[in-house]
Amino acid sequence: MRAFVGVGLPEACRSAIARALAPFRTESGRIAWVREQNLHLTLKFLGEISPGQVDGLLTLLADAAAGVPSFDFDLAGAGAFPSLRAPRVLWVGIREPLELVGKLQQNIETALSRSGFPREDRPFHPHVTAGRVTGALPPGWGDRFAGALSGIRFGSARAESFQLYESRLSPAGAMYTVMRDIPLGAGRSRTV
Repeated sequence: MRAFVGVGLPEACRSAIARALAPFRTESGRIAWVREQNLHLTLKFLGEISPGQVDGLLTLLADAAAGVPSFDFDLAGAGAFPSLRAPRVLWVGIREPLELVGKLQQNIETALSRSGFPREDRPFHPHVTAGRVTGALPPGWGDRFAGALSGIRFGSARAESFQLYESRLSPAGAMYTVMRDIPLGAGRSRTV
């Protein structure tokens, strides 16, 4: 199964993002937009794992969570990777407290590297993926996208836990299912 680690967003934040993205969905043939219910903050993409790996992963993820307290974070603005001039991934930004989001992500990287998962070689840039560019966009489109969303706040979210997700691909798009909820601070993972 394909899996990743992330932080789910409250419905109000997901709805605010979806409303702001609505005018850009005219580029649907050139952009694979993330479904509203799938919007989340990704902490680590794991790729293919076997069901037999899940228990071991949960132990490592609980260790990673132990040193990070619950926190609130804001969602605001937008951008693109690798750049606005050549966008491949469109994103909504994560704001304060970046140090706690970064600490959690680094704890996860360190814990999972002990189980053979390679460390991400790019610097961590917390974001919510909004869409993946699949075709050529008109010149300046990325700048217009980021500019239109630059002053918009999409709300605040409370991270009391993070999740181990399964991702199933289908012709209709990816479907994400929470396999386990891992509380921040001390605690054990919960089945969802």
